[in-house]
Amino acid sequence: MLFIVCLVQLIFLGWSATTDGAESAAKVDYKAVPILQPMKEVAPTPEINLTTPDGKKISLRDYRGKIVMLNFWASWCVPCREEMPAMEKLYQEFKDKNFVILAVAVKDRKQDAADFAKELKLTYPIALDPEAKVGQEYGAWGLPATYLIGPKGEGLARGWGPADWHSANARKLIKDLVDGKR
Repeated sequence: MLFIVCLVQLIFLGWSATTDGAESAAKVDYKAVPILQPMKEVAPTPEINLTTPDGKKISLRDYRGKIVMLNFWASWCVPCREEMPAMEKLYQEFKDKNFVILAVAVKDRKQDAADFAKELKLTYPIALDPEAKVGQEYGAWGLPATYLIGPKGEGLARGWGPADWHSANARKLIKDLVDGKR
């Protein structure tokens, strides 16, 4: 009987202080990647409906159930060129674990974006935003800009500038996210 009373108290009053520490330790450290800032309020992200360089329609909704790294870039952006090979390595490591990178070429010509992706041997999805409408909607005023989006389409973190996306810290962050930590 005492066990049931304790269980009811835990359910209605919350877990004890000893489990609070364990819960906060289980949370993701977005700042492990220096450019990232956790979103203050977890809210749905704007929908994306764009095309790929080969003309296929692509939507953010296509990736529901996955952790999405949404990256705004351009072929003429030197920091983008520097970070994208590390992003490819990260994608290869986690693509079979409900993780995807969606790279959106902003104000770029279709052929330039396609040539860039081919040159760097990028295998993750590329979308075109030639008028920067989606980039503006997300507030990607500088490039590169990166957003981490949860499996329900919720914004988790964002960052501006390049990062070493295959560093130990970045890999741990993505592993924590695909393992369900938030």
